[in-house]
Amino acid sequence: MDAVDAVARQLTTIPARRDPQRKQDLIAARRELAGRMAAAMTIGERFAPIRQNESLYAELRHRVSVLRAAIADHQAQWSAVAIDSNDEAYLLSASSVHGQARAFMSWVRQIVEASPE
Repeated sequence: MDAVDAVARQLTTIPARRDPQRKQDLIAARRELAGRMAAAMTIGERFAPIRQNESLYAELRHRVSVLRAAIADHQAQWSAVAIDSNDEAYLLSASSVHGQARAFMSWVRQIVEASPE
C-alpha cells in the first residue's frame, strides 16, 4: 500500500516539472502504478478476510473497477504527449484520479487493519 501511495504522490509532482525527462518519467510512473495496483488486487484476492467474505470481496472488485476506469479515462484523455496542451485541465483531472486512488487505498487499509489476520 505504501508503494502505491509513493507512486501516486510521484505522479502528482511530475507534471509540474519542465525538464525534458518528465514525459518519460510520467510514462514510467504510470506503468509502475498499474503494476502496483495489480499487485494490490492480487494481495486482496489472497487475503482470507476479504476473499472469504462475499460482500467485502465484491466491494473490493467494484472499487478496483471504478478506479481502473478513472485511471484509463484520465490516461486516454491525457497522454504523456498531451499534457503540455493544457496543464491546468490536466492537473484537475489528475487530482480527481489521485483523490479516488487515495480513497481506495484508505478503504483497503481500513479493511486490512480491522481484520483479525
